[in-house]
Amino acid sequence: MNRGPRLLLTPRLCDRCGACVTACPHDALKVGRTYLKVDWQRCDACGACARVCGRWAIVLREGAIVRRATAPKSTASPHPKPVPRKTTDTPRSVSAAKLREEQAARTVPRPKGGKRGGFQWTLLEAAAMLSVTFSAFTAKETAALLPAVRDLPTTLHAPVMVGMLALYYLVQVAVLIWLVRRRGGDPAAALGLRAVDVSAGHILVSAAAVLAGLLITRLATTIYAYVTRALDLMPTATSDLTTLFGANASGLTMAVAMVVVVGPLVEEAVFRGALLEGLTARLGPWPAVIVQALLFAAFHRSLWMLVPMFVLGVVLGWLAHSRNNLWPPIVLHALYNAITVVLAFVVAAV
Repeated sequence: MNRGPRLLLTPRLCDRCGACVTACPHDALKVGRTYLKVDWQRCDACGACARVCGRWAIVLREGAIVRRATAPKSTASPHPKPVPRKTTDTPRSVSAAKLREEQAARTVPRPKGGKRGGFQWTLLEAAAMLSVTFSAFTAKETAALLPAVRDLPTTLHAPVMVGMLALYYLVQVAVLIWLVRRRGGDPAAALGLRAVDVSAGHILVSAAAVLAGLLITRLATTIYAYVTRALDLMPTATSDLTTLFGANASGLTMAVAMVVVVGPLVEEAVFRGALLEGLTARLGPWPAVIVQALLFAAFHRSLWMLVPMFVLGVVLGWLAHSRNNLWPPIVLHALYNAITVVLAFVVAAV
């Protein structure tokens, strides 16, 4: 009877829910982080695992022999009534080509476990992305301290620093795309950059949520700044923005491009795209929102800005999860940074 594999296994579609392991009456299945393993000596192609798999990671091959248990004999009637066959209980048996067609046409909704566009971010991938971000940031800061960079003429210093900042963002984007592509996913969908609902009602609710989030985060920042200033805890140094980009018109242009446009897009993809989804799959929504907000605040390396950045991280995380899309937190992050940039350059001009 055991003439080779009778199941078609596609590990990249598996979300490790464990339903197939529980359903298997022969304990023939093992599910790992990146694999599906079948003990073919135990498996009799009963189809129990295929019936419970909602993601088509396990299906029966065409021509698979299904061994059915023989019904016990009954003395009540020599000709018992046949039991109608339920089509929903029959094992799935499809060809590989048919499976690919059905998978391509099938849309997988995002459950509460950290999936976007059918892509399941793992905690390991989220940790790897955070490690890459930290390493790239450290390399950028180290390069900025090199004498060859610090001693550049004023006219060249700002463009070189902006180029290094752009390279820092580019590395993160490249790694994000690679992590999704290596498992056959769509980067835009996996990061929540593909809109799933473009109705007017959804857009209006998202816009209202963004404005409410902006009000909450700016109010928290203002109150915190007032308290720290009253306690003489706020640093008196000038803004890093005007120091980095320059206080002239070209500096403002570069600041808007990098801090208001590129920065929010990349940071949201990392923290609310990969990190939040990977943590959600392991911890659940709200613990994941809190943890990623703490990491987001710590990443800014400013002790006196720790509380405002934490509040911003919580609001951005809540917005990304509740709207199931990354564009609302990107817009909120961009507006928050835009206000910061405007205030920095206005203060520098006074």
